Amino acid sequence: MAGAAIHGSTITPVIKPNHVTYDIEEYQETRPRYCAEQDPEQPDKCLEWVPAEYGWVKTGSGSTGAKITGSVSCPASKLKIQSNNVAKVGDFTIETWVAEPPIPSDTSSKKYVNVKPFPPGNGQGTITGSNNKAYLSSSNIAMVGSQVTTHLGVTTTIADGNTKLNF
Repeated sequence: MAGAAIHGSTITPVIKPNHVTYDIEEYQETRPRYCAEQDPEQPDKCLEWVPAEYGWVKTGSGSTGAKITGSVSCPASKLKIQSNNVAKVGDFTIETWVAEPPIPSDTSSKKYVNVKPFPPGNGQGTITGSNNKAYLSSSNIAMVGSQVTTHLGVTTTIADGNTKLNF
């Protein structure tokens, strides 16, 4: 049997695919060198070369997921287990997200720019479902395994809780 979700219970980490987008730029030749002045007597001979120019050029784009982690927040509850507040459907989760897998590191010849959204963030999710038949303040008591809708709109579950209260 699953235990009850309490204040501080963690949520199962979840990834929202393609949440982070970015452009890829590579340092490359943008204009080849050319002859500015040819020898009039020897057309195949150049008297003055203009050097090639180099710069950052967009060569593609990419995306990665957002890994969401967090914990249950129910600082005020009418039911406690071992001094811990018991959570119910409708209570919140405090969440953070980071790019996962991480955006590749820049190199001397390639960089990742226009990262959106940036910087990584945080938000508040909600406990949205429980198969439990027990109620607290007219809402189902949240259990380990109860559904959470994250602040980025993907669903996950409550990963742990207090096993002293089982249903």
